[in-house]
Amino acid sequence: MKSLLPVFLIVAVGALVATLTGTEDFPHESHAGLFPVCEGCHVGVLTGEDEDLFPDAQSCQECHDGTRLDEVVWSPPGPRPTNLRFDHPEHFELDETTCGECHGEAPTRMSVAMATPEGCLECHAHQADDHLSPAAECATCHIPLPEADRLPIQRIADFPWPASHDEPDFLRTHAPGTALEQISCGVCHAQETCERCHVNADRLEEITTLGRDDRVAILEADRLAQYPIPESHEASAWAWAHGESAFANPASCSNCHTQPTCTECHLDGGNRSATVIASLPQPIPGGAPGAEMPPAEVHPFDFDERHATFAATGALQCQECHSQQYCSDCHAGADSRDFHPENFMERHAMEVFAGGANCQSCHSTEAFCRDCHEQTGVASQGRLDVAFHTAQPLWILSHGQAARIGLESCASCHRQTDCLECHSTFLGRGINPHGPGFDAEGMAARNRVTCRWCHLDDPI
Repeated sequence: MKSLLPVFLIVAVGALVATLTGTEDFPHESHAGLFPVCEGCHVGVLTGEDEDLFPDAQSCQECHDGTRLDEVVWSPPGPRPTNLRFDHPEHFELDETTCGECHGEAPTRMSVAMATPEGCLECHAHQADDHLSPAAECATCHIPLPEADRLPIQRIADFPWPASHDEPDFLRTHAPGTALEQISCGVCHAQETCERCHVNADRLEEITTLGRDDRVAILEADRLAQYPIPESHEASAWAWAHGESAFANPASCSNCHTQPTCTECHLDGGNRSATVIASLPQPIPGGAPGAEMPPAEVHPFDFDERHATFAATGALQCQECHSQQYCSDCHAGADSRDFHPENFMERHAMEVFAGGANCQSCHSTEAFCRDCHEQTGVASQGRLDVAFHTAQPLWILSHGQAARIGLESCASCHRQTDCLECHSTFLGRGINPHGPGFDAEGMAARNRVTCRWCHLDDPI
């Protein structure tokens, strides 16, 4: 009895007029009797040649010649876009390995299916607790991203995001510690990924060993750089104390900082910091937007009101950040209007009287203050006309205590000769300015030079 298979094939596919472009479209089971083994058509499984992985159009035309069977237009699909590290011949040569173990359960009936990751893991047991775990050796199954040149850019953009990358401290600690970790990074990342934040990317071997990839450059072009603040930088005095760290390890600074980051403050090119600054990279022209560090809070709150001590003692090298003009903008006496807060003139008397303001740092107290008080009508017109002293009656008789507490405020208006009119045995009335109970011997014992400010001879 003759086989009915040829008749069946004619009935099954005789009316087929279509364009086939891949294994999903090809009726494998209808051809099961013609091709007993997969490698009969898929020679590339044995040779590893991509162009031989599918039969060519001429092979189909041996049957589908338009006479015996309707012609079928066949276009073999190109290599699949993937970043898997896979080799058909290597797997085919393994003992007892068949096509059906990956592509279907019954290869003789050509029940063909696509291979799945779950199928791979049946043999290639993943040692990590999760596919995207930091402990996973990604390069075992995947090739570096730049080598996966068939992957479309959208596939790269849709790569799964490892949970470890969302950890709060990830950006501070993400640098690969081993060669295997670095290779794993290269499965998803290229140099352009790192260059978005690392201004010294061309100096770091961990980055330069990654390949370059134009697709990654496009994806990174509009992403902002992210700079987590290191723990050391969070110290309140870091801006003052960062110099020693920079001198000890300037390469660490260059991960985030370029030379302009420092020269915004360090104006003096001849100081010790110049060597460190020169070792930092220059910013990359046209670099990623947002690739700047937040401005540093160098001085604490209200420092401008109490910086005199630091400036006078040299505890701070002010010239590292400030030019002389910066200081004179405020310390220019009557020429400056930006030093004092608003409405200071209306309420400055209390601060001056309490000694909280060092007026003579900017003002000539005998000229500037007196001129202003006379122009505003609050200057004294005599010993008993005491408009300036809040109109307190007989102020002259009770001013001693105020003078002993804050003599500097008196000097805002009065000259030494004003005091000597009363408190001098030679020029005035000889009134003792020290008040009752003054311990002249004790004062002289502590500092006799103080007495010489007023006394021409030894009062003791």
